[in-house]
Amino acid sequence: MYMNTLNKNLAKKMQKFNCESCDFHTGNKTNYDTHLLTRKHRNAVILNTIEPKSCKILQQHVCSNCNTVYKNRSGLWYHLKKCKETTDNLAVPITVPIPVPIPSQPLVLDTSTVLEFMKQNQEFKSLIIEQQNKIIELSNKPNTINNTNNTNNTNNTNNFNLNFFLNETCKDAMNINDFIQNLNIQLKELENVGNNGYVVGISDIIVSRIKGLEISKRPLHCTDAKRETMYIKNENEWNKDNEDKSKLKNIIGQVAKENMRKIPEWREQNPECQDMHNTKYEYCMKLMRNSLGDLDDKQDKMDEKIIKNIAKQVTIDKQ
Repeated sequence: MYMNTLNKNLAKKMQKFNCESCDFHTGNKTNYDTHLLTRKHRNAVILNTIEPKSCKILQQHVCSNCNTVYKNRSGLWYHLKKCKETTDNLAVPITVPIPVPIPSQPLVLDTSTVLEFMKQNQEFKSLIIEQQNKIIELSNKPNTINNTNNTNNTNNTNNFNLNFFLNETCKDAMNINDFIQNLNIQLKELENVGNNGYVVGISDIIVSRIKGLEISKRPLHCTDAKRETMYIKNENEWNKDNEDKSKLKNIIGQVAKENMRKIPEWREQNPECQDMHNTKYEYCMKLMRNSLGDLDDKQDKMDEKIIKNIAKQVTIDKQ
């Protein structure tokens, strides 16, 4: 009778209710049920993402002599045969039910946790939208460099405004016809044509006159040295030359004629050129040949070379 009471008391002491999430242990079932309803327990369940599991009764087999625990009955009986304690006090194996707790209420997320998550998610979305708007804004910005060959003459290269430069800065520039009429070619320039040829001589005459003028007074400007794009002022208006550069070629022809008009004056100052046996005679022939230029395609090639020489000297500095 005494042994039965002892076994019951031991079994009662071994029965415990454990909450691993909260590290809560009790031997009182009422206390354990009360703990499951607390906010602390529910929050711990959320943080540890506890999933409901089916309730199981774990069977423990305890030796009443030495309190050794075995998972199955056969192991306990085998132990009892060898236990060194007094066999007279051997006890019947005790089966202790240990309940595994099941949350008494459905898993519920804490309101503050949900709100914080929603706030962070909204902030992330706002950041993505802001970055996308910046990318769209940058892609829609126009380039600051425009084509300098627009026919409306309102070209901008970097911060340079060609229309303003020609019509405001150079509004008092000389007309090209006035430029030609005021060449006042010298005899030494005529001789330069005779000595160095049509291209060099005519180029030197035009370039020297242009460089002698202030930039704002010049009758022609080059906006693109590579393409030899020329703007010429005539009758108080600035106009872009044609692609075949016909206007500038006509100007070169007029300068060449002004140069030839100096030949009679040169002959007057060098009368020995009329003597076929005099070296001045041959030089006069060379002077006239070089001043005339050439014919057709050869003349056109000469004009192209002169235009290139002029473009190098009158290109606008857009800085």
